[in-house]
Amino acid sequence: MEAVLIAPIGTKPQLVTIALDLLRAQGEEVREVVVLHTTLERPETLAATTRLQEEFERVYPDVRLRPICLCDERGIPLPDVDSEASAREAFRVLYREVKAAKQAGYRVHLSIAGGRKIIAVYGMVVAQLLFDPDDRVWHLFSVPSLIESKALHPGPGEAALIRVPVLRWSEISPALTDLILTDDPFDALRRQEELRRADALRVAREFVERELSPAEREVVRLVVCEGLTDAEIAERTYRSVKTVGHHLSSAYQKARAFFGLQRADRHMLMRLLAAYYWMGEEN
Repeated sequence: MEAVLIAPIGTKPQLVTIALDLLRAQGEEVREVVVLHTTLERPETLAATTRLQEEFERVYPDVRLRPICLCDERGIPLPDVDSEASAREAFRVLYREVKAAKQAGYRVHLSIAGGRKIIAVYGMVVAQLLFDPDDRVWHLFSVPSLIESKALHPGPGEAALIRVPVLRWSEISPALTDLILTDDPFDALRRQEELRRADALRVAREFVERELSPAEREVVRLVVCEGLTDAEIAERTYRSVKTVGHHLSSAYQKARAFFGLQRADRHMLMRLLAAYYWMGEEN
């Protein structure tokens, strides 16, 4: 499967070439490398991107290098990613590039070794939103002497890619949902949160309405909605404290089985079922 490597670049172009070398050594068919950088008016950034372009022409004629300058909302190149506003724009660029690669059918490799740390953080969020199981996030480990030497290619044992686990928001590929339609990652986050809440409501409704008896539903509602103690529930429902305790114990046992929990108590029920009682009971 053909792949794209996406990597931020600061002042160390070797972080890009080393990652590319290691991926190719794994047999990855990297066809394009997308490099994110700040304004070329900074001499160190210009030097890094220029050296990278020269090396690609010399060593990787079969790989397309596509540098992208990070800009603000007005299209003005960012001098650095050192503020909330600039970080948000970098987030949008990362999201757009990963989305485009996925729509083109590429496997995505995201390197978080170079550039500002905030880009790495946002990169992980993008991966959670858009990655499929075969996409990868990588951190680059290298011996200090390799980076200090400014060599663009590693020797044996001098560098390794460390896979960073990605906890995806959904097991469903984003390409199969309307998530892939938006170019704004903040809109995508909002949509994912809406989906998460809807799913929590669906699961909670199924548990309450299908698993609990009418008597259990009554005492559980008083626990979740009002936080009543067993004695207070007994007084409210004209039951004995022992009977209330029995209903709750049964509800806890059912919750453990239904949700796959090792334990369940009144506090866990309040967390699991709040979506149902506060958002969905009347719907």
